Amino acid sequence: MSSTIDDLLDTNVFIHAHASDRFTEECRHFLALLEQGQIRAYLEPLILHELSYALPHYLRQMTRTQVADYLLMILSWRGVQGQRSLMIDAVARWRATPGLSFADAYLAALASRRQCPVFTKNVREIEGQGVVVPQPLPSEPVSLRRRARRRRNGR
Repeated sequence: MSSTIDDLLDTNVFIHAHASDRFTEECRHFLALLEQGQIRAYLEPLILHELSYALPHYLRQMTRTQVADYLLMILSWRGVQGQRSLMIDAVARWRATPGLSFADAYLAALASRRQCPVFTKNVREIEGQGVVVPQPLPSEPVSLRRRARRRRNGR
């Protein structure tokens, strides 16, 4: 079996691997190959997000911490490609902060890396992650604000 890093993973492969249906064995075998690095595939942050709420739905006994552990385990697999450190940061933030949505955890991780603000009304949640949240939201085009700031700073 061959694969490239252009191949994409979907949530349902993980879900079927935990089910008892006609796809279970196939999906378990595929994930074992992925874990060993014999197959490589790209994992998008959107799939981690979907797993963060789908796993507790299908596996009702899974806690948020157990889901986070599972996501971190997936990210450690040799065949999983993608923005690994960013996704690990997002999962760690989501795991450590009750009430923080996975999307907000991802935005906070991304904003921290880019050193940029997040435009949101979830101020408490995002600021709690050490990220700047402009309040109120900008009332003029951002590019005009940047030019005005540069003029004031003599640039």
